[in-house]
Amino acid sequence: MSVVNRPCHAQVPVYGHAVIRRPRLHAALTAAVAPGTPCTAVLLNAPVGSGKTMLLADWVTETVAAPGAPVIAWLTARESDNDRGAFVASLLAALRSLGDCAVSDALRDLPDADDEVPGAVAERLGDVGTPVRIVIDDVHLLHDTAALDALGAFLRSAPPTVGAVLAGRFEPPLALHRMRVDGRVREIPPNELAFTEPEAAQLFAGHGLELDDGDLAALAARTQGWAVGLRLAAITLARHPDPATMIADFTGDTRIVADYLVGEVLTRLDPDVREFVVETAIPDAYTVELAETLTGNPCSGRIVDVLERENFLVERVPGRTGWFRYHPLLREYLRAELGRLGHRAVAGLEQLAAGWFAESGSFHDALEHTLHAGDADAMVRLITDSGLRAVLSGNSAQLLDLIDRSPRRVQNAAGARRVRAAAELARANPTAAESILGPPEPALTGNEALLDAAVRLQLAIQGNGVIAAALATLSARPVGRTGTPELDAYARLQQGVAELHLGRLDRAESHLEAARVTARSAGLFAVKLEAMTGLTVVAAVRCRLSETDRIAGDTATIAERHGLTGLPHVELAAVARAWTGYLRMDGRAALPEVGSSLDLSRLVASPDATIAPTAACVAAILGATPAAQQRDPLADRVQAVLRGPVPRPVAALLCPAALRSLLADGNDGRAVGLVDNAATVLGDCGEVAVMRAMIEMRRGRGDAASRLVAGVVEGRLGCITPIARIEALLLATACAAGRGDDVRARAMLTDALALARPHGLIRPFHDERERIRPLLDRHIGRFGVLDAFAERVRERVPTTAPHPDRLLTARERELLTELPSWRTADQIAADLFVSVNTVKTHLRGIYRKLGVSTRQEAIAAARSCGLL
Repeated sequence: MSVVNRPCHAQVPVYGHAVIRRPRLHAALTAAVAPGTPCTAVLLNAPVGSGKTMLLADWVTETVAAPGAPVIAWLTARESDNDRGAFVASLLAALRSLGDCAVSDALRDLPDADDEVPGAVAERLGDVGTPVRIVIDDVHLLHDTAALDALGAFLRSAPPTVGAVLAGRFEPPLALHRMRVDGRVREIPPNELAFTEPEAAQLFAGHGLELDDGDLAALAARTQGWAVGLRLAAITLARHPDPATMIADFTGDTRIVADYLVGEVLTRLDPDVREFVVETAIPDAYTVELAETLTGNPCSGRIVDVLERENFLVERVPGRTGWFRYHPLLREYLRAELGRLGHRAVAGLEQLAAGWFAESGSFHDALEHTLHAGDADAMVRLITDSGLRAVLSGNSAQLLDLIDRSPRRVQNAAGARRVRAAAELARANPTAAESILGPPEPALTGNEALLDAAVRLQLAIQGNGVIAAALATLSARPVGRTGTPELDAYARLQQGVAELHLGRLDRAESHLEAARVTARSAGLFAVKLEAMTGLTVVAAVRCRLSETDRIAGDTATIAERHGLTGLPHVELAAVARAWTGYLRMDGRAALPEVGSSLDLSRLVASPDATIAPTAACVAAILGATPAAQQRDPLADRVQAVLRGPVPRPVAALLCPAALRSLLADGNDGRAVGLVDNAATVLGDCGEVAVMRAMIEMRRGRGDAASRLVAGVVEGRLGCITPIARIEALLLATACAAGRGDDVRARAMLTDALALARPHGLIRPFHDERERIRPLLDRHIGRFGVLDAFAERVRERVPTTAPHPDRLLTARERELLTELPSWRTADQIAADLFVSVNTVKTHLRGIYRKLGVSTRQEAIAAARSCGLL
C-alpha cells in the first residue's frame, strides 16, 4: 500500500532535496520489525541533527512501496501531546488517517479519552491481519506522566504483529524493563547513525561536490559523521571560493555551525547547565571530579548524567572509564565562547585544569594547560619536577612539542634544558642535545648535578664522546640514593650502558640489573625493557646463550603485556635471541624463511646510531637483510659498527662472524680491510688475532695462522668474548691436523668442546667443518664426558658435500636461483605458484644438502660449486 498524505503531525516528512539512502540502517530497521520477531518497540535515540527523521521517512517510503508491506503510520510528537487525552487522540488520528479500511474498521467506536484505549488500540490492531507499525518521531518531547503511561500501555499490550519505532534525542522515561527482558525492545545506538565516508560522499554529491579521499576523511573526522555537521559543511563548501581553505577552517566557530549549535543545542539548556558545559570545554575530556574542580558545582555528576541520558553532544571516551568529551564541533564553539569571557577568566580555568592533571599524574595534560594559562614559572617547575618521567615513559615527542611552543624564558631555564636534552637523546638526536645542554655547570649540586651528569654520560655514549670521563663524573654522585626513582633508574641505566661500551661486563650487569629493579618499582616499563635488553646483550657477548634466550623472552613478554612491542630495544632483544639460534644452529636464525614477525627494516632504519648498524650487520650475517638494505655490502655494515657508538664487546662479537661471511663470498680484499679496521678499534685482543689467522688460513699459511692464535690458546692474549677463544682453539686444531700432529689436534679440539658445551655453541665447529669433521669422526667416543656434546656437534657439522647436481632436485635447483634476489618466501611462492610451506620445505632441503644453515651460506656454497 502507499502512505496517504496527511496534515501536520500525522504526515511522513517530505524533503525538498535529495535524501541520502542508507541501506545498512534500513536493513537494521527492517530486521527489527520483521514478522516472527518478538520485538514490538524499536528505539532510535541520538543527538539533535543526527538524521533520525530523514532516515525514518526514507525507510517508511521504501518499505510501504514493497510487495506485502506492513501498514505504517507516522506521528510527530508535539509539546501539546503532553496530556493523556491529547496523546491518545493524536495516536488515533495518525492511525485513522492512513486510509486503510481494515485499520479504520478496527478502531471504530473507540473513545479518545477512555483509560483503556491505548491497550485496546494495540489489541484491535493485532486483529487486522496485516502487520501494523507506527513511527513516533520527537518522542523525547513527551514528559507528561499520563501521556507516557498511555504510550507504555500501548507498547506493552501490542501483539507481535503490532509495534512502534520511537525516535528522539533521548529515551523518555517509559517503563520498558520487562519488555527488554522479554526481548521485545531493540535499540539502534547513536553511533550507528554516524555517516560512513561513502555515505558522506553521497551527501556531498547531492550538493554537486566531489571531494578527494583526504578531504573527505578530514571532514568525516572533524564532524564524526554527524549528519547536520556534514550538511552544514557541504552548504559552506558549495559557496566557498577556496574549498581547501574552507575544509581546513571548518570548525564549531564557523558562522553557520555556530548558529545551529546555539539555536538547536545550547539555548535549550538551563543557564547553570550551559555554564557547566562552557567551563568543562577547557580540557579535551573530563571526569566528574575534574568538572567539579573547573565549575565549583557539587552537582556535576548529576549534570553529566542528564547530559548523557538526553543524548547531548557528549560521549564517553572509549577505553577511559569515567571520562567524557564533547563533539569536536561543539567543543570548538564552546572554546570560542570561552574566549569571550576574557583572558583572566580563561587563564584561571586553565590553571585549575593544570593543577588537577598535575595532581593526577597526567604530566602532558598538566603542561598543556599550564602553557595555555601562560604561567611560565609553573611550566618550568612542572618540566623540572616531572619532565624526566615523561621522557622515560616514552613521551619525548609530546614534551618537546610543548617546550617548543613555550615562551623563550621556559626554554632557556636550566632545569628545562636538561630535560629537553634528555628528550632529544631519547629520540637519538645527540647533536640537538649537545646544543641545548651547553657547557657543564660546576656549581650544580644535589639531584640537579646528578641529572646533568647522567644526561652528559648518555650524550657521550651516543655522540662518540669520552665515555670513561663522563662515567667517572656520574659515579661520583649518589646514584641510587636520590629519593627520586625515575632519576635513579635513568642514572643506573646510563652507567650500565657506559660500562657495556667500555667492556666491563660485570659492572655493566650490576648497574643494568639495578636499573631494571628501580624502573620496575617506579612503573617505568620502557626503562625496564631497555635495561633488560642491555642484560640480554651482556649475556650474548658472554655467549651465555640460555640466559640470553631467557632474558630476551621475558623482554618480549613484558613488552606485549604493556603494549611496548614496537620499542627499538625490545626488537633488539629479539635480534639477540635470533643470534643465539645462529650460534646454536637450531634454526631460529633464518628469519625470512621461518616467517618471523621481527621488523628488521625498522631497526636498520632507526636513528639510533648504536641500534641501526648493529641490526644491519646481524641481519646480513643471519641472512635476513631487509629489502631496502640488500645492496649494502656486508663489509660496509660491519664498518659502520666499528665507526659508530656500538659497544666494543658487540663489535668484537660481530667482526669475526662478518669476516667469515666475507671470505665465504670470496670478498678477500674487503675482508683484509675489515681486519685492519677492527685492529684499530678493538686493539690488541684475541678477536683480532683470530681474524688475522682466518686470513692466513685462507692464504694456505697454516704455520702463520698457528703463530697468530698461539697467544690466545696459551692464555697470553685475552679475548673480549668467550667465543673468540673457542675459534682460536679450533684454528689451532686445524693447523695441528694439517701438520699431521694428531695428538695436539685432539687436545685442542677437546679444549674447544669443553668451552663450548656449557652454552651449546655449535657454530664455531661448523665454520671449520672441513678440517674438524674428520677429527670428530676419528675420535668420537674418546672425549670422555664431552662425548655426548661431541656427537651433537658431529650431527650438525656436515661431511664434505657431493656435487649438488647429484643432491638437489629440479625444484630445489629452481628455488636456489631465487635466493640471491633476497625476496621473501611468500614472494617466491607466489611466482612459482606453490605454497609458502612448500618453499620452506625445499629451502630446508637445500640447506641440508649444501651443509649450510643460512641463506647467505647457501648462496656462497652454490657459487663455489658453480650453480650460481
